[in-house]
This record gives sequence, C-alpha cells and structure tokens, in this order.
Amino acid sequence: MNRTYKPMLARLAHKPFSSSSWLFEIKWDGFRAIAYVIETVSVRSRNGKELIQVFPELEELKQLASNVVLDGEIVVVKDGKTDFQALLERSNATSQVEIELQKKRTPVVYIIFDILEKDGITLVNLPLTERKRILKASVKEGKHVLLSDFIETKGQAYYTIALEKGLEGIMAKKKDSFYEPGLRTGNWLKIKKLRSCDCVILGYTKGSGARTDTFGALLLGLYSEKKLVYVGKVGTGFSQRTLDMLSKRFQKLKTAKAPFFVNSADEITWLKPELVCEVAYQTVTKDKRLRLPRFSG
Repeated sequence: MNRTYKPMLARLAHKPFSSSSWLFEIKWDGFRAIAYVIETVSVRSRNGKELIQVFPELEELKQLASNVVLDGEIVVVKDGKTDFQALLERSNATSQVEIELQKKRTPVVYIIFDILEKDGITLVNLPLTERKRILKASVKEGKHVLLSDFIETKGQAYYTIALEKGLEGIMAKKKDSFYEPGLRTGNWLKIKKLRSCDCVILGYTKGSGARTDTFGALLLGLYSEKKLVYVGKVGTGFSQRTLDMLSKRFQKLKTAKAPFFVNSADEITWLKPELVCEVAYQTVTKDKRLRLPRFSG
C-alpha cells in the first residue's frame, strides 16, 4: 500500500433539489471506510483504524477486485433498512469466537460508491462520472459487497422515495467533481430528514477551550408518565450569543438535586427543570437516547 486516503466529506443541505449537473444516491447509515484491495485487504475507518479483523467477511473483496482503493459504507441491513444500532453492537465484539458468532448472526455489507485508485494510479482528479464508470468495470458484487446505485437529475423525487422506504436521506454529488480527500466541500451534499422534540434542560457539563466560560453540553430529559427520563446530551448548534444567554439564565436555576443518575466522567451542574429547548435528532437508539442531537432553539 503506497499511499493512504482520507474520505471526502459532505456538507449538509437543508432541502432536496433536482439538477442535471448532479447525481443522487442513498445516504447509508453505517461506518465510512476506505478499502485497500492490493496484495491483501485492508479496510480503514475515517480515523485510520483497521476494521478487517472486526468484519472478516469483507475479505470477500479479494475475490471481487484487485489493485484498487475504494470508498464506501459498512452497514447492517435488516428488513430492507440499515440498522446502525446492530452495527454498533457488532463492532463491540472483541474475541475471535464472538466475532465469528456475530458474523453469522449479523453480517455486514460494504456498499461502495467511489474508486480512488486502480493499478497504482490515483483517480482522484478524474470527474465523478468517470470514476463511477471505472468502479463498475473494476469491482464485482458479492454476498457482502455491493455497488451503490444512483440516479441523475431527479433529486427531489429520489429523496421522497428514500424517506418512504424508511431511509435517512440521500447524497447529492456534482457529476464533474474531483475526489477531495479529507475536505468537506459543496461538491458533495447530504440531505437528511431530522426529527425534533422539546426537551427539558436538566443540567450541563463543564465547558473547555472556547467554552470555558459557558458550558460543554446540555443534559436533556423528557417526561414519561410524569417522571423525567434522561435522553442524552446535546453539544452542537449553539451560537456564541446563545451560549452566553443560556449560561446567564442557568445561574438562578442551579440545584444540588439530580433528577436521575448519569454515568458520566464529566463535571455536571444540575438545574431545576424549568427550561425547555427544541432539539433536532436523527433517530432514537434502543437505549432511548437521541442520536446525533443538535440544539435548535
């Protein structure tokens, strides 16, 4: 393996659109991974961690392609939809016996949407449409390996269909875009439907760095049968003005009484349950936590 690549990243778009200059594909809910299929198979996470030992079924790539570097998403599919919680549970397996058992119970699929290198020649400076053509000619599909389908132009209709099928959203990519490793540019966009709910602010964690004088994250709760239940923390979506405003309001609401136990190493300041905020989130996990929460107001 002569060179390594960081995944190209996407910006968030707030609504779907249609354009003949773009192509559209499903936004898969899994682990982003770069696969190096050279003499051996190496599958690396976004931060460079080797994943092939955790997902040994992806060794199948060796029979389906050669001398390529691929970009895709590792997913668990159940009932036609991706199951991120099942993928997380699968990734927590550590012993060889447990990994083999999980491989049979909860197999993963590597869905490939880009090719970055072939036969030692980098392809990142080719247009996306040309890379897609090379990808289709270079990789066969298998039991654990699929090529991501895409359509051209009709992004709005594709987004509607994706949501009807219970998927989280779509990706929009400029047809003539180069692959820009490690960069988050406007050439790739993610378009997702976010849910929202009104949560009770029950405390906050100590801030650090630029937030030393305000707070790190808010601890959130919802009422269930007149009892407050912890649903997670939110630490993104705040403007500096909002951070300052909330911090000022918190001063009169501090309390030593914790409404529930939170297993956290963070320093927590509890608040009387008098403030409510809107939080956008992607879904609710099996342990009743908001996934990918973002403060809305």
